[in-house]
Amino acid sequence: MNLPRKARFFWVYPLAVWLFVTADASEASLRLGALVACFGEALRLWANSYVGHRKVNATQQGGRDPKIGHLITAGPYAYVRNPLYVGTFIIGLGFCIAVRNIWVAVAGLLLLAFIYQGKVQEEEEVIQQEWGGEFDAYRQAVPRWFPTFRRPAQRYGAWSWRGIAASKELKTVVWVTVGFLLLYFQNVWRQEHALFAGPERATHVALLLLGVALMASDLLFEGLRLLRRSRKTHPAPGAAV
Repeated sequence: MNLPRKARFFWVYPLAVWLFVTADASEASLRLGALVACFGEALRLWANSYVGHRKVNATQQGGRDPKIGHLITAGPYAYVRNPLYVGTFIIGLGFCIAVRNIWVAVAGLLLLAFIYQGKVQEEEEVIQQEWGGEFDAYRQAVPRWFPTFRRPAQRYGAWSWRGIAASKELKTVVWVTVGFLLLYFQNVWRQEHALFAGPERATHVALLLLGVALMASDLLFEGLRLLRRSRKTHPAPGAAV
């Protein structure tokens, strides 16, 4: 059964709530989990810097199917074929380490692996149709999930800030940070039954302001993006199109 692209991940939201409600985080688990999640996010940023502003499969333009960009085989794509998904999995692992709930962690990670496996197979079929033998050679040289010492004979692609900007990966950075802030406050409340009190008051206030600022900035940029899209879709009367 092929679910719509976004519908596959609706389960993430109730799982995130479940993780938060059942969290038994400690200072040590939060630090280790945040470190693991940072590694995953760094991998996603690295990957998006190569592909965020490029497309490698066909698009419909004027009834034709032109190839756009190129098959990216450099950067993290020289080590694994799906570094973005690997990065997401590592971020999820970081949250699971932080909350110290083994059953929720195992259930969430297994479900994520199952969904990504099917999604990747579909995507690779499309790319194989576009790039044929070139993708076959790349697939034989580079593993899907776990890096090895094998590398593609030819590497194409270059790091670019444009890729990160076009991919909207900073949105992921914002909400991963907010997620760990929520877990931090949940842990403080569970341990001390109070927030914004005692010697850590200034720290709590600063972290709260950071979280609010991050969420506000993301919502602002998302609103501006939707406004620009609306103007392109529905130009004002008399405007040149």
